[in-house]
Amino acid sequence: MNNDAVGFPLPTNFWKLMIVFIFCVGLVGCSTLKSITSNTDSKQLFKSRDQFVRIIKQDSVKGAKTPVNGHPVSLDEGQIRMAFNSLEFMSPGKEGSSPVFEEAELDVLARYLPTALSQAGPEEDVAFAVVGNFKAVYGLAKEQMYTSGRVFYREGKLNIIFGEIHGKYWPNADRRLYPLAPGSRSKPTVHTWALLIQPDQEFHSGPEGQRTDWVVLDLASMEARAAMGEKAATTQVPAAVPYYGAQKSVEERLQILNDLKNKKMITNEEYEQKRLDILKDL
Repeated sequence: MNNDAVGFPLPTNFWKLMIVFIFCVGLVGCSTLKSITSNTDSKQLFKSRDQFVRIIKQDSVKGAKTPVNGHPVSLDEGQIRMAFNSLEFMSPGKEGSSPVFEEAELDVLARYLPTALSQAGPEEDVAFAVVGNFKAVYGLAKEQMYTSGRVFYREGKLNIIFGEIHGKYWPNADRRLYPLAPGSRSKPTVHTWALLIQPDQEFHSGPEGQRTDWVVLDLASMEARAAMGEKAATTQVPAAVPYYGAQKSVEERLQILNDLKNKKMITNEEYEQKRLDILKDL
């Protein structure tokens, strides 16, 4: 009796189908990864290693039409710097709040975001990722951390959806697998940090509630508030002792001195000496 296993040859068509199936799966995987990391459908305005500012297509929300943006829009560097400089957050394990962006990051954003927003269309957003040097835990050293987001202007307000705030930055990571992704309209960013809402800022609220990764800034109100602060700071403070106030004080002192003399409470010599002292204050 022959105990050898009997092999049943598979049809040639089966192997052909398997090859096609594997090829299609590979294409789907590559397409998904490419949709996250590719710049084919974007216009890059700034690129420095992993840092970038680029115009991208709006992302969509399932079952809803994405409202068009108010693009192109003309904003200047000062407006962008003021808006982004106002953002603060808190992170676990650290006391107090911290600015979201350091000065070098603000320089990049203030320089390139106005151009990007002025060139973007109604169905386009602006994505960014910047890397800064921040104090590590206990402040013993500095470490590189990145912040990424999606920016667009709609209904007179600047919207920022954060993908990450002060995320650990690994310079040698493969960005096809670990992209510095912007935030999304369709899905809230999972995060442990907490943005602190300042005057003229608010979280976006939608059908699913408040989005703590999506902040909306009223630039007009911020500018008005800043202008009022500058006006108050530059208003001249009245002199501590106006001329008429000083004159009145001298007159009162001379009157008191005369009263003392008339009541013979001081001598003529004392009167003259005190009178000269008072007149010196004029």
